[in-house]
Amino acid sequence: MNHRMQIFVAEYLVTLNATEAARRAGYSSRHAGLRGYALLRRPDVQLAIRAAMDARAARTGVSADRVVEELASIAFSDMRKILDFGPNHVRLRPASEMSAFDRAAIKSISVRIGRRGCGNVRVRLHDKFSALYLLERHLGMDGRTPADAAARTKVADRVRARIRRAFERTARMREVGAIGRARKAAKRAGAEAEFDTE
Repeated sequence: MNHRMQIFVAEYLVTLNATEAARRAGYSSRHAGLRGYALLRRPDVQLAIRAAMDARAARTGVSADRVVEELASIAFSDMRKILDFGPNHVRLRPASEMSAFDRAAIKSISVRIGRRGCGNVRVRLHDKFSALYLLERHLGMDGRTPADAAARTKVADRVRARIRRAFERTARMREVGAIGRARKAAKRAGAEAEFDTE
């Protein structure tokens, strides 16, 4: 692996975009997309990227388990553990009463003081749907098994057949329309010819 490829690996770790990494590594901007794609397919570059990512994960302490835990804390967050609901009030619970998972689910807390001095607290949580979707994909629960792939292929074949029939029907309709227009034009031409002779 040459020096430019090593720069590509380092830049890819920053951007996770092969085109941008190739551009930053000094490859031609015109062909950076193709060059980045080709570099990502090379086994030596793949090994270098994997080794660098593993080293970064070890340095930062980020593992797949930790990512799954964070996604789970967002996906299964409950507003009742963050806010205290009463008959005449809604209050934010103290941070000491919330678990680490509950605090991780909070996206933002904003306080707005009104004219009369009373404040409104707004608590926003991270998007639960996105977290559930990512968690489902990460755990392999999204139905991407070989049996599901066969079912998707079968559905795709049916859709292709319907599209092909629709195109064939459209082509036949165009032919019929062209024939009809030709007949109509011929009738007009015949009628105009008869009109001219009179």
